[in-house]
Amino acid sequence: MSRPITVLFSARDPGAVGHALALIDAFQQDRRFEVSVTASGVALRMLQDTGLIVRPFSLPDGREYLADPKGDTTPLLAAARQVLDEVRPDAVITALSSFGVGVDEALLATAEEPTFAMQDFWGDVNLGLKVPAGLYMTLDEEAVRLTMERWSARALAVGSPKHSRYVGLDTAAVRRDVRASIGVNDLDPLVGFFGQPPDIPGHEAAFRGLLGAMTRLVPQPRLLLREHPKFIQHAERHVALAEQAGLTVIDVTAESSVERWLVGCDAVATPYSACALDHAYLSAFSPEPIGVALYLLCNPEIRAFMRDACGFDRFPTVKKGIGLVAESPGAILPLLQDALTPESRAAYFQASKRLRVGDPCRTVMETVATSIMATVQAGEGGAC
Repeated sequence: MSRPITVLFSARDPGAVGHALALIDAFQQDRRFEVSVTASGVALRMLQDTGLIVRPFSLPDGREYLADPKGDTTPLLAAARQVLDEVRPDAVITALSSFGVGVDEALLATAEEPTFAMQDFWGDVNLGLKVPAGLYMTLDEEAVRLTMERWSARALAVGSPKHSRYVGLDTAAVRRDVRASIGVNDLDPLVGFFGQPPDIPGHEAAFRGLLGAMTRLVPQPRLLLREHPKFIQHAERHVALAEQAGLTVIDVTAESSVERWLVGCDAVATPYSACALDHAYLSAFSPEPIGVALYLLCNPEIRAFMRDACGFDRFPTVKKGIGLVAESPGAILPLLQDALTPESRAAYFQASKRLRVGDPCRTVMETVATSIMATVQAGEGGAC
């Protein structure tokens, strides 16, 4: 092509912003590409906060997505078509969101150009509009296998663009600064709970189980609470429950950056939030141990929901020794005690070094460029 390749990026889920930012930055620095970005919801605000010029996406009635894809999707598809007509991209790279349908799914459903989707979770595909991406770019080969087996979709392992940004991060300094800012010294145990949608079956029982275990530890840890960015309204209720149990609570739900709080904790507890993967990569890039992830899959309801939503009931990283899994309420206390030991932190640290790192942004750029050139050549061939 004699002109730059125009790539349209989209996002609506906050968990996808890290991948989007890493890729957008890499594409903007490569003269082969021109970049345009559209987003909605929390993702829009997060991208704009970095200074990016972002085209806001919404339906004519102001909604940012449709909770029920079985309803009338005509306005959503029309809004996506308008963006494509105005940008006229050569390729579209979307993020992924598991709930409802919005800008990402609508662009995949309407674009005639080559489409790509960047997964931030193993095998994650949203077929609410029944049109998959032309290629799903995944974290690793396990994610490729899950994507192909569950959805019969094309996939390529590229690594994690978002986590490549951790190269050179001084995690030790971040940890010191974070703990000092909340009055926690090196000897004070700090357990973080990183929430997910509370309507996930078993989620609230898992949170209460964690509180019960923490009250039995000596010395008693402080609880650092960070709700899912889409469900911040539940922070007040969770703080009240923790305080009623006698715990000291530090609520950082309003903070935008999750990484610094992950680094600051001695144990990171969550049912199965993707932020646990962030923690694993922070450990992988760290020169010293930072903590341990503890998955609260401690009741049949939450495991069944995870299995249905994800195709598995424990992170593939756990198979590599990266993280502990509580499969019953009674397992939380001993595993939390274990997670807070230097030996457990060291083992988690060593296991995290086995994560795939590489240069995922470069892999994505070359994949997109190769696809576009193949499309152009095929078009030229058809015209001869």
